[in-house]
Amino acid sequence: MRPALLTLALLLTAARAATSPTSAQAQAISRIAQATYSACGQQVRLSTPLSLAALDMLHGHTSDQALQRHAYRSWKAQFYTATYHGNLSWLRTALANRCGDWTDLDEYGLATDDTRVVLITAREDAVDLRQTDRWLSEFLTLTNRARFQGQKCGTTLMNSTTPLTWDPVLARAGATYLQDMVRLNFRGHVHAGDGSTPLQRAARLGYPGGVGENLQYNAVTPQEAVTSLLGSPEHCLNLMNPAYTRFGAAVTNGRPGTLFATYWVQEFGTAP
Repeated sequence: MRPALLTLALLLTAARAATSPTSAQAQAISRIAQATYSACGQQVRLSTPLSLAALDMLHGHTSDQALQRHAYRSWKAQFYTATYHGNLSWLRTALANRCGDWTDLDEYGLATDDTRVVLITAREDAVDLRQTDRWLSEFLTLTNRARFQGQKCGTTLMNSTTPLTWDPVLARAGATYLQDMVRLNFRGHVHAGDGSTPLQRAARLGYPGGVGENLQYNAVTPQEAVTSLLGSPEHCLNLMNPAYTRFGAAVTNGRPGTLFATYWVQEFGTAP
């Protein structure tokens, strides 16, 4: 029997709205899944990439392969596979009382051939930008904590140094740069469009001192970002540089097709 993919009508024709699954059996399983999530207090929406990944798993791909094939970067994912022989009552019972599996997840996709079913529930690897102020405050706190503690950056021991203070101009320079990185889909410290450096970008906005920059990709929390930066000798040395006294930062998420799922930037400034 040909596998029937639960997905959206958008996959059948680009001109139609993405509103409904494509097979009666898949629709029934979707209703069961939604009821299960709801009973657990979770609001979980249907995801086309996850449904396509579920179909790939039905065809023999591993879970990692399936997600990679559809450019889905997951922060957390649960994979449920079963042979249910079309028995929806059995499947409903099997999915019940699994609330712990769905915690913090907000998307699902599934595929079925009416004998087997694959259900993927996940949360995309992304920063909750509604809490940007909190993340950036933590980013500064963790950076200053690292400076206070002293660090070993590769083979170089860096002594404890002074804390940084927040600078809105540096923060604006970083935020603008991240937006351009996502829009133009590039990486690194030299702007792909105008060739500008961190110093030039900050100077345009009126910052009068010297500037250094750290970039980190794919972290979901400030702690992950700082830990990653400290693990790189070059970035660690930049972060620990006692010449810097000012700090700005920004964070944003990538888009489908961009190089990275998340983007973090630290902008360091010397005194004017």
